[in-house]
Amino acid sequence: PGDGADWMTGGSYLVARRIRMTIEAWDRASLKDQEDTFGRTKIEGAPYGKQKERDTPDLSAMPADAHVRLAHPDNNDGLMILRRGYSFTDGTDGLGRLDAGLFFLAYQRDTRKAFVPLQTKLAANDKLNEYITHVASAHFACPPGVRKPGEWWGQTLLG
Repeated sequence: PGDGADWMTGGSYLVARRIRMTIEAWDRASLKDQEDTFGRTKIEGAPYGKQKERDTPDLSAMPADAHVRLAHPDNNDGLMILRRGYSFTDGTDGLGRLDAGLFFLAYQRDTRKAFVPLQTKLAANDKLNEYITHVASAHFACPPGVRKPGEWWGQTLLG
């Protein structure tokens, strides 16, 4: 309540992006460059200086332009988004290059206070930008769900 329009109370905003990765350039990069790009080891997926993928990252152990370091809440005044990525491969682009990458979904309370500042920071400094291109984006308002009998989805907006 009080974050925005009343009809969105209990809802969420969704940003969806199709991110194409230049797989050929990525595959030619050294293992060290690939690991430095994310701040994680490639075999285990562990943050630099740690052993397992879900270990708490030591941001100071990563390059300043590593994706994990730049996106982490500790480096963004606690800013958090609920995100999920889905890999895709859609054949080739007609020139023999793979059409592959990540379909990225991010949920948050207020896109202006979460996704936009984070994406602005990543766009300016992220080493991963060398290998990716955002080719499609969408922004959705997802009203709250049905909570009790007699309610229907979208009722707060249309009811």
